[in-house]
Amino acid sequence: MRYAWSSLNRLQKGTYGEYFAKMEFAMYGFEVYTAEVDDRGIDFVVRRARGDFLEVQVKTVTGTNLAYVNADKFKASAEYLVALVRLSDGEAPKLFVFRGTDWDGSNDLLVFNSYEDKKSAPAYEVHLAKSRDELLERYAFDAVVAQLP
Repeated sequence: MRYAWSSLNRLQKGTYGEYFAKMEFAMYGFEVYTAEVDDRGIDFVVRRARGDFLEVQVKTVTGTNLAYVNADKFKASAEYLVALVRLSDGEAPKLFVFRGTDWDGSNDLLVFNSYEDKKSAPAYEVHLAKSRDELLERYAFDAVVAQLP
């Protein structure tokens, strides 16, 4: 079956998601520059010929799994993007894009969690759930990419 995402392991899904995101940016005319090492929470950088560079961190999830970026790798900047690739068995991948400034507390989809007195590190999270799918659609790649510099 095509799009049998559950047959892939975590590394395969993550690699697929990163390449998928790169190709989608390229299809919209962005120049894509790959990072050799992902030690700063940046998977690649994109730029339009007339615009500034944008840093991109890719997260790949299946279903409604939690996606997050640890706070020490996150930048609350409009030039920092989190690309979320959602994989559902039997369906083509879906791509969503969030700016670092979207975590402003205005909705329950994008949440900062400090995890005070917990084992987990502070993180900027995407709380996926069927009840939030309509809100998630606001961040669909095709809609957001038109607004990028």
